[in-house]
Amino acid sequence: MSSGGPSVGPMRRRTLLAAITAGLSGCQVIRETTPTPTTDDEPTETLAIDLPADGALDGWHTYRGSVTNQGRAAGVTGPGPTVEPAWDTAVRSGGDDRYLSAAGGVVFVAGERGVEAIDAADGTQLAAQVTPGHEITTEAVLVDGRLYGGTSNSGFVCFDPTTGETLWKARTSKIIHHDDEEIPIPVTSTPAVVGAQVYFADRGMNGGVAFIRCYAPDSGDACWREWPNIGSLGMGPPRVVGDRVLFDEGTELVALSLEDQTVEWRLSFPETDRVNGHRRSLAPAVAEGVAAVATNSGLVGVDIDAGERQWTIETRNYGVDSTYLVATYTPAIHDGTVFAGFSEGQFGAYDLASGEELWSATPDQFAVYWTAPAIGDKCVFVGAQGPLSPLPTPKDRDPEDARLYAFDRETGEQYGPWTLPGHLRHPVVTDDSVVIASGGSLYAFE
Repeated sequence: MSSGGPSVGPMRRRTLLAAITAGLSGCQVIRETTPTPTTDDEPTETLAIDLPADGALDGWHTYRGSVTNQGRAAGVTGPGPTVEPAWDTAVRSGGDDRYLSAAGGVVFVAGERGVEAIDAADGTQLAAQVTPGHEITTEAVLVDGRLYGGTSNSGFVCFDPTTGETLWKARTSKIIHHDDEEIPIPVTSTPAVVGAQVYFADRGMNGGVAFIRCYAPDSGDACWREWPNIGSLGMGPPRVVGDRVLFDEGTELVALSLEDQTVEWRLSFPETDRVNGHRRSLAPAVAEGVAAVATNSGLVGVDIDAGERQWTIETRNYGVDSTYLVATYTPAIHDGTVFAGFSEGQFGAYDLASGEELWSATPDQFAVYWTAPAIGDKCVFVGAQGPLSPLPTPKDRDPEDARLYAFDRETGEQYGPWTLPGHLRHPVVTDDSVVIASGGSLYAFE
């Protein structure tokens, strides 16, 4: 098995910004849902971006690309487990508030400096900014050549990523202080683009309970003003499956009917306390009528037709000194198997129908944090970090103990680890590589 740290090479860039104008945006109406065009008093940039042929930027329809959380666009297979370091490149947005998506041979990095476009083949920067004037606080969703995402300034936007043109935008909720000061509420729910609708979660006015918004992807016309209050904690991505929307609100999974906009069922997780409910993964993976949900105490399989537990895998969620630990990290599903990492150090594969363990791997270097998995060719890629403080009471992940692993999907055979230099974000799989964010850079393995 191959291992070792990625080689650091020069970063190749092309300057593609043609013109920049800047200004100040005016006041916005609270919870206004009508899409508005870009105006002269808003920051704008005109881009010339070297992107693939028309129609290639497609297939990343929701969080992690699909409701199965596979970390790759539709139709992508990706590399096998015997990868080697290929390239690395510094990116503009760093830290934990950074989100990767990929389509058409391009990796998009969303964060505090908008969305940057990186060539997946060699790490070349294709554009420094494809969402001018906006800090993007979700994954960049890519469907039919359009880019959708939530912003830090109480907004949701749709862009043409090849030009930087705002196609439409909608204003979302704000907090109003007693002195009428307006405080933006970031939209952190990665949207789901399904058929003729775009769905994402938003907070009620003044940070109240969560609800679902819906817009037409082409025009930005609102499908409805807001969906019923569905929970108080969660701001995760809606999972659209058939004629229902699944939403993990923090302490329970909620099923909403697309036919009549009613709540079909709610399934509570008593093992998830309200204090720490928002700290766990709120992105269940769904396939074959089962949702795999990461709770504070393990992994739960939910029958989405009946709204009942189908199986439960238990693990700890507190250290011996009562330090809170995320018990289970974001799961992924492929071919009837659930893949997930646990704070007790193991990464495993489980039968989707029964929850039966198929295999479990515990690396020699203890892992208290696991990224979401990314499915490759006959393997699954996942990042891991060790604890910052000595065991058995890990309080945080160590930026100096970061690694990428590959596991054979059938046997659990381990490949790697490949060492990385800083905090990790979820990897993505492209046609020929797996790309992961670590520290202030992207690292690709082919």
